[in-house]
Amino acid sequence: MMLWKARHLGNAVWLYLNQSLFCSQTPALWRPNQFWYAYRIRLLEACWLKSVSQSHSNH
Repeated sequence: MMLWKARHLGNAVWLYLNQSLFCSQTPALWRPNQFWYAYRIRLLEACWLKSVSQSHSNH
């Protein structure tokens, strides 16, 4: 479990540092707390979609 957290934290830091500066579709989030909140929402959505697609493929 600790390795999973470290990997996702490292991934979040990498994404934070490599945000698009001039993209109008996804504006850069400069406050780390805001970025972390948005990152967790995106991660939850991705996991949810993955879980839904797997459950549909099993039926």
